Amino acid sequence: MRVGIDCRKIYDVQKNEGAGVERYIYHLMKNLLSLDRVNEYVLFCHGDLGPETIHKVRGDNARVKIVKVLRAELRLPLWSNHVRFARVMRKEKLDWAIFPANSMPLFYRGKALVVVHDLAIYKHPEWFPDGQWFSRRVVVPFSVRRARAVVCVSENTKQDLLTIFHVKPEKVFAIHPGVTVKADYLPEEMNNVLKKYGLIDGYVLYLGTIEPRKNISNLIKSFFAYLFDNEEERIKLVIAGARGWKYQPILNELVDSNCRLAAARIIYIGKVSNRERNILLKNCQAFVYPSYYEGFGFPVAEAMSLGVPVVTSDNSSLREIVGDAAVLVDPDDPVALCRALKAVLHDKVLRYQLISGGLDRVKRFDWRAGAKKILDILK
Repeated sequence: MRVGIDCRKIYDVQKNEGAGVERYIYHLMKNLLSLDRVNEYVLFCHGDLGPETIHKVRGDNARVKIVKVLRAELRLPLWSNHVRFARVMRKEKLDWAIFPANSMPLFYRGKALVVVHDLAIYKHPEWFPDGQWFSRRVVVPFSVRRARAVVCVSENTKQDLLTIFHVKPEKVFAIHPGVTVKADYLPEEMNNVLKKYGLIDGYVLYLGTIEPRKNISNLIKSFFAYLFDNEEERIKLVIAGARGWKYQPILNELVDSNCRLAAARIIYIGKVSNRERNILLKNCQAFVYPSYYEGFGFPVAEAMSLGVPVVTSDNSSLREIVGDAAVLVDPDDPVALCRALKAVLHDKVLRYQLISGGLDRVKRFDWRAGAKKILDILK
């Protein structure tokens, strides 16, 4: 069997470019190619993708062909993404094509498996910038209906998809991603990162894009209230991640809150490297992720895998991912979030329960097992 995979959005190891979906593609491809030495694979990548990424994904699998494609032209995205790319794929005479980033080319007619990560734009379009109507109204609906199989990264996303698009349930599968976070850094490496950001006295961490749907404003409010009730503590709230849509009001609120404190205790450190990201996760006193909606929520699962107690929202896939191994709160209630922070930071019994429960919980998220389930669908 000859299988093509659309890797145009894969995480670039060298450039550290990409978030949840891009990292999903990277780890899924890496595990598929490690597991399957029978089928032939054709990976469609952008021409400027770093060679280190290709090497790590392919490994020693000799049955892999790399096809480099041009990036979409800004003035002609329909032609680039849906006509030209479909032609490139057809030339490879594929038995199956995997599209791991929510959509497939409109003019591709071969057997296809589409991976759907997140349908938040259908439930809350106000969280997203304008200009996505074509993808939302045409490309994604076409993709999930045309695909022979649809894989959702959580049961919650699967149920959303069935409700919104009314596709045949028998072709939709919920397959959880795995969790992979490097943890074995030298003490000196970890200390250097903590010193760089002034985090010697301990910190609570948020890690993700700076945008309204992540509910960072309520996190800032709740942490400010926590500091007001615990003035003697020197703990900080660290917000790390790339600036997204409508980020400026969030950062303005951060500045305003710090102005009312004796010293800056809520800090935004911007986008961090993969190494810094792992070290910050591993060493925080608690990981807080009060998002309004997640298709899976990789940072939450990664924090649990590193033995960090988690506070997150009681909604979407987040409750599915953490089970009873995290403190779940109403994201619209800053008071409840403040109470949860206090409990996680001060209650030693609760911290032990969350840490041990989280480490046990993440055992169910396995990249190799997920890759095998996808191979079973292709068969």
